[in-house]
Amino acid sequence: MQAIRIKSFTATDGLPMAVLVDEDGTPPFLPNVYATVRYRDRGAALTTTEKVLRTIGMAYMWAHSRKIDIHTALTSETFLSLDQCEDLANFLRMDRAGQDAEAQRSVVAKSQKIIRIEQVRGRMAMSQSTSHASAAEGGYRIQTIARFLNHHHERLCNQVLSSDQKSLKDAREMAIQRLRSLAPKTNNPSQGDPVEGLPEDVMINVEDTFTTGSADNPFKEGFIQARNFLMFRIFSDNGMRRNELRHIRVEDVDYARKRVQARVSKTQARTLVIAQKTADLFREFVRDYWSKIPAKKRGHGYLFITRSGDQMSKSAINLIFETARKGSGVIPDFFAPHTMRRTWNDRLSRKIDALPPEKRMPPEEEKRIRNHNNGWSKNSEMASRYAARSIREKADRIAEELANDIAGKA
Repeated sequence: MQAIRIKSFTATDGLPMAVLVDEDGTPPFLPNVYATVRYRDRGAALTTTEKVLRTIGMAYMWAHSRKIDIHTALTSETFLSLDQCEDLANFLRMDRAGQDAEAQRSVVAKSQKIIRIEQVRGRMAMSQSTSHASAAEGGYRIQTIARFLNHHHERLCNQVLSSDQKSLKDAREMAIQRLRSLAPKTNNPSQGDPVEGLPEDVMINVEDTFTTGSADNPFKEGFIQARNFLMFRIFSDNGMRRNELRHIRVEDVDYARKRVQARVSKTQARTLVIAQKTADLFREFVRDYWSKIPAKKRGHGYLFITRSGDQMSKSAINLIFETARKGSGVIPDFFAPHTMRRTWNDRLSRKIDALPPEKRMPPEEEKRIRNHNNGWSKNSEMASRYAARSIREKADRIAEELANDIAGKA
């Protein structure tokens, strides 16, 4: 694969789809099946699927430059050697200009059937003058390819490799582990205030800003106010992501059960709760405005649309929040769609803390609830990060009580 590109379109099921194609416009089988099964069919956002495919395309580009048939390597008993994994990791860490230059050098160089560790390290030394992607980006690429290789390794173990070929399985797994180990380490970002939401007194003012007919509402009356208020209420009720919200279809909202489906997700598709007030706003918006848009223009079924019937873009949603905060003297500058997600997590923490001790759930159960609602995997550690405000507030209360106790003894 000398050149790669991503082709995005709307599939027959009405959902966005991305495929990797080569210079001839042909979609290679293994990357596209992997991206479809592991990402798109699990509700990942289009941008996530595109990034995964683009990274896999880099691995195919590396294989082409090294005269390696990667399809054969992944579907037969042959695999990548430890030396080749080191070479691949180095290639993935380069920026695109460096990758193109390295691929070009390999094309004009004499082809060799065996790559030795000395050759790999020689290339690494040569590439030190080549500009590299950031450590975070390089790490992401390497881990993405490691998952891709492991997916096909596990599939091959189930379909081809027999139980008495343990040494061959171990060698493949060792190569994948070696690739993973070459991902650069990055420091975790600060986990302080940036992941905290809004306090309740500010949320009261924010809701008033979005409420239809409010004197503080900066948006035009009618369709725009009704749509924006419904949007705000869904964000407030369940902390849904921006891209999840813009892909909600009218049919995804169950008015009677007060539920909404997040079908298209960066992580996991799921069903979320909405309040009765939000369900009523949904029914009124569809009845009074959405249904009045010409049927041909709203045939896609998306709930959040422009006056002309087009699906709302992510930038348009951002602009709504920007307009709300600029038109208010009390909404903080960092108010954005994701702030609502942080606020929901703060509210969950306060709700749990307010329960009597005998009704309070164990920490692991709280983590499961938080992971499910936010669409995180059961093993995700994001739950602890999004509980940052609750942890800090508890620490402040304990510290204050201790300080008062000490002062009383003085």
